Amino acid sequence: MTNYKKSLLAALLCAASVTFAGCDKDNGPEKPVYVPEEISTAAVNLSENGTANCYIVKPGSVASFDVAHKGNSATELTGSAASVKLVWQDAKGLVKSLFLNPETKTAYAEIAESKGNALVAVCDEAGTILWSWHLWICDYDPEKTLFTTEANASGTQWTFMDRNIGATDMNRGSFDNFGMLYQWGRKDPFPGANAFTIINDDYSYVEDGEKTLYDIDGKAISKIKDLAEFHGTIEKSIQQPATFFAMTYKTNGNVDESGNPEYDCDYITKDWVDVSDDDYWGGVSMKKTIYDPCPVGYKVPVSDADGNTPYAWMKFTEMTWDPTNHGAIDKDQWFPCTGTRVYASGGLDYPEANPYAGVWFGTASVKSATSTSQVVYGQYMAIMKSKRTFKVNKDARSQGLSVRCVKE
Repeated sequence: MTNYKKSLLAALLCAASVTFAGCDKDNGPEKPVYVPEEISTAAVNLSENGTANCYIVKPGSVASFDVAHKGNSATELTGSAASVKLVWQDAKGLVKSLFLNPETKTAYAEIAESKGNALVAVCDEAGTILWSWHLWICDYDPEKTLFTTEANASGTQWTFMDRNIGATDMNRGSFDNFGMLYQWGRKDPFPGANAFTIINDDYSYVEDGEKTLYDIDGKAISKIKDLAEFHGTIEKSIQQPATFFAMTYKTNGNVDESGNPEYDCDYITKDWVDVSDDDYWGGVSMKKTIYDPCPVGYKVPVSDADGNTPYAWMKFTEMTWDPTNHGAIDKDQWFPCTGTRVYASGGLDYPEANPYAGVWFGTASVKSATSTSQVVYGQYMAIMKSKRTFKVNKDARSQGLSVRCVKE
């Protein structure tokens, strides 16, 4: 073999170690391309200090992250990743390119000089999504603006971020300070409102408030509300991270005239998933889980061992209301009214006349011994313009609300 041929073979073998295949429109693999050297050498390793389902990424950077592990787990693996894809981005051209090194199980993302949010996934050979990650793209260093609560009677303190996950602009007049919305216990985000919603009496929209989402080529894709389905499962939520699973209906053991199973609404949890679990966000174990949507070093807050909620520090008597920008302030912490994604449909509800918000925490409600109600919904901090109040409340687990992370 000539020296030229040996050199060519060596170059090809070297390049083969960083092959990447994208997912096409039919979820099938495309022809392999290679991770350019300028991408791999410029990349900032977001997983250097641990893995998570969300990474904060600086605009204009090249980022790399581990795609071998599920969330923050050191042992649970995603599987044999063969390709990487952009599920959605909320600004055209935000993610310029994506690459995968299947040998090191590392994904690379080239980011534009813009702020926004994106969802990136790895697929197997058949194009089935194995796991997905939220890229929170903004100039934000949480460590610089943390807020620590006073110790409660049990001595517990929580150290909060100063914004909701996904907020890219702290200008109170901007929709970009709303952040993402989450179904209780899910790891993947859904975009918040981009306008006030206007809904007819028949629940059809005059204005749906939806942000336009784009694929990697800058083409608009389906709205979240139009992708909603019933009968969610953990497996489906992983394979379909952009699908809002509306309130679950469970089989009642009967069949209809055609032999199909009959379903009843799960009024106990109004969950999005067929198997409810109070520990999806660590409400039982009090540890960060593989379904936690927060970045490395942070987690969804949960009540302490004595049942004190992480939002007990918020007091109605100390709250001030911003009537112009529709939000509340307590101890200099800003909580915008973001609206919700409705548990029964996945559509947004953000009415101008009475804006409101809910911020989830990871502890499920407890059945009262004196109450006839058997519901065990997710718990959240309610912020309502009409009552101008803070109040710990509970809601359907399939509802889409905000999340604000605390330090682990």
